[in-house]
Amino acid sequence: MTQAPFESELLSPLALSILELLDERPMHPYEMASTMRARHHDEFIRLNFGTLYHSVEVLERNGWILPSEREKEGKRPERTIYKLTESGREVLTTTLGELLRQPRKEYPHFAAGLMFMHHLTAKQAAAHLHERAEMLDVTIIAMLDAERTWVLGLEREIDEGKLEWKGIDSGHEALRRNHGERAH
Repeated sequence: MTQAPFESELLSPLALSILELLDERPMHPYEMASTMRARHHDEFIRLNFGTLYHSVEVLERNGWILPSEREKEGKRPERTIYKLTESGREVLTTTLGELLRQPRKEYPHFAAGLMFMHHLTAKQAAAHLHERAEMLDVTIIAMLDAERTWVLGLEREIDEGKLEWKGIDSGHEALRRNHGERAH
């Protein structure tokens, strides 16, 4: 099987998620979907079985994953378990490196909404923007609450002696957490 040339544009976030899961261990698509949901990947990628199976097919066609075994349990249909190939691992690490290294134009949905909001009446657009602002308020409150919880936890660690300062007199302040015998 000839391997398709690698271009990061070919690898969707779903395909990237499949590759990273198979880098951990072989899985069948249903297990991949369950694991993605458990890890909340579905909050950042579009996940449904149609696109999942299509992505698996594309990855297999490119030689980046291969069927490793088939299993059948009771009356359930046979399931194919896939594994990552060496070229698939290379594509995974190359793509991750490019995503982290290379700034790229993102296309958020909100920008599209702003670009085309003139198709709404001014009153509708204003009402929708007001709703968005209210939702942002909730998000901001949740973020501030999370920060407040973290700050209070840090305060508690200091009060309980789990976070100690060492060496102010030595010219630097080093913080470390003390968890019993082992210090981290």
